[in-house]
Amino acid sequence: LAGAFAATPAVAQGSAPAATDGRWQEGKHYRRLSPSVTTNVAPGKVEVLELFWYGCSHCYSLDPFLENWKKKDKPAHVEFVRVPVTWNAAAKLHARLFYTLLALKQDERLHAKVFDTIFRGGNGLLGRDEASTLPVMVAWAKQNGVSEKAFTDAWNSMWVNTKLRQADELVRRYRAEGTPFIAINGKYSTDVGMAGGVPQMLSLINELAKAEKAR
Repeated sequence: LAGAFAATPAVAQGSAPAATDGRWQEGKHYRRLSPSVTTNVAPGKVEVLELFWYGCSHCYSLDPFLENWKKKDKPAHVEFVRVPVTWNAAAKLHARLFYTLLALKQDERLHAKVFDTIFRGGNGLLGRDEASTLPVMVAWAKQNGVSEKAFTDAWNSMWVNTKLRQADELVRRYRAEGTPFIAINGKYSTDVGMAGGVPQMLSLINELAKAEKAR
């Protein structure tokens, strides 16, 4: 999926680093996004957003670390948001699956199971097109305790369609070229490679979020 968009996030020049403890360098470990992207979190909260794709092996590898961070190390003032990319037909179908599970309040229980099904089970949860994909996903949902009617109703719902449009707009605004892509408060972006590893990236996220909260 890299290269789906020709433009890269623009970097503002001459701006002071947000993280001031000396470990992190703007332009090396993270980028400042220009223009920034408006977030939609509660007052006093700082958004940490992950753009991901269920078919991305790097997202699969990162996911357990993000889950552990959410449970143990995520600051109270941080609101973590996942947004699926919509770069192509397969990604859009996986994005619809993500929002269908969210609509059914099954995302916490089944999010990791989707990744495991694809990468451990060898089932990409895709058909030849949308019409042939739905039965594949319904069968998987039923295996995981979700009724066919509930899944199909959510899959076709206006709420899921709206969330997909919003996701598509966000992906375009962030101009991300690869996944996983992390954005902090709509102002900064980073990834595992830029930060120097997963632990470093999680530490950087917390540091940038702390600096944003202090503003």
